[in-house]
Amino acid sequence: MKPIRRLFPVILIALLTLANSPAAAADTATIQLRITDVKPGEGGSINILLYDRDGWLTPKKAIRHIEIPVDDRQTYEIDLTDIPYPAIYAVQLFQDQNDNHELDMHWLPWPGPDEPYGFSNNYKPFGKPTFTKASFPLNKKRLSLQIRMKK
Repeated sequence: MKPIRRLFPVILIALLTLANSPAAAADTATIQLRITDVKPGEGGSINILLYDRDGWLTPKKAIRHIEIPVDDRQTYEIDLTDIPYPAIYAVQLFQDQNDNHELDMHWLPWPGPDEPYGFSNNYKPFGKPTFTKASFPLNKKRLSLQIRMKK
């Protein structure tokens, strides 16, 4: 029994060291986004928002929010790096043509966006967008997504 008591502090220190090592930290991944059908010449920036279910469509709760100035290209390629995985996420895009940092909407004759937008899975909602239809599993180190901008 005495040898086990002597080894206990050594085992405890070893376990605590392993638990705090980088290998024990959550794995991170890269999401490669290819954004197509951007409207060049209409100015503004492309807003890319990565959400989990809890933050869906609340920009302040986005896992990642990136703004890219629009130039004369119709296609953009962006890497979202250091994204924790495995997890389930959804991407929302919009071309903020007037740089007011929000997706402008109209309400008549029926509600809809006034600026180009897109979601992962190229989901085009009728009504309020749902996380489930835009979501995708991130379960590997690299994932490629292509999203078309719509208006």
